[in-house]
Amino acid sequence: MRRKRKIVFLAIAILCGLAFSPMPAEGALITIEIEAVVDSVWDEGNYLEGNIEAGDIIKGFYTYDSSTPDQDWLWGSESDVVGRYHYFEPPYGISLTVGEFVFGTNPDSVSFVVSIINNNQSGDDVYTIGSSNNLPLSNGTLVDSVSWTLKDHTGSVFSSDALPTTAPVLDQWGDNRLRLHGERGGYIVDAHVISAIPEPATIVLLSIGGLFLRKRR
Repeated sequence: MRRKRKIVFLAIAILCGLAFSPMPAEGALITIEIEAVVDSVWDEGNYLEGNIEAGDIIKGFYTYDSSTPDQDWLWGSESDVVGRYHYFEPPYGISLTVGEFVFGTNPDSVSFVVSIINNNQSGDDVYTIGSSNNLPLSNGTLVDSVSWTLKDHTGSVFSSDALPTTAPVLDQWGDNRLRLHGERGGYIVDAHVISAIPEPATIVLLSIGGLFLRKRR
């Protein structure tokens, strides 16, 4: 009996500690790891110095908050067709590495958005993430935007413009384009994502739950 009480008290203490810690609430902080393959590179100004070529692998992640309210009304629309979820502070944003370069959101000036379109005028569903304030590359080259857009021309992926709580299932999307765009249009890197894996913050709580179950057994 005493051992059971100890486990219960320990569980309560840990959960209380989590509740008052700076860690985001369960299901709020969503991090999606992605891997992509470069399809083409346009760089007549040699801003990228030949360091990125077709076939190269891009790896990284983006982070958003699934509890963020839809801010589409700021653009004069309150429909359930378009959902816009904007972030202005870290840890939200995106970071992608390809070759020697890291394309990522500037943590001192975050402007990161997740847009959800449910059945637009063409009948498409669209999932877009984008970062417009980014850190320069290691050679000083500017990065104007980092974006990833998925389109489903059947309009069957989304049933609303609500913010997803997990990673996109790539097989559900017809169009899949990751774009790195910079130095006032001086270069464009186009790629397609081949893997998207969610890493929700709830993994910590699930691990704790498994630990207590093992102790009871």
